[in-house]
Amino acid sequence: MTRFTENNIEKFIRDNKDKFGIYSPKDSHMDTFLSKLNSRIKNIISIAPYLVRVAVATVLIFSASIIVWNNYIRRDRHQISLGNKISVVIEKIKSH
Repeated sequence: MTRFTENNIEKFIRDNKDKFGIYSPKDSHMDTFLSKLNSRIKNIISIAPYLVRVAVATVLIFSASIIVWNNYIRRDRHQISLGNKISVVIEKIKSH
């Protein structure tokens, strides 16, 4: 069994380059190629609605988890926020 290397392949192509131009595929080659391509595209298109559903479900679950965490689970939800602290400090500075 011959092991193909880059040099072997390159030598084969150089030695037989005149034979590459004369070969023509069968008449049905283009039809076969297009039917295979069409079936692959159909497979990709048929999966797209499911991917959209998964994306929508992911966004909804992520949004719901953020809302639940922010309103019910977060420990410091009753404490003053950093933005409120800064506005209180600014008001104290202005009043003095």
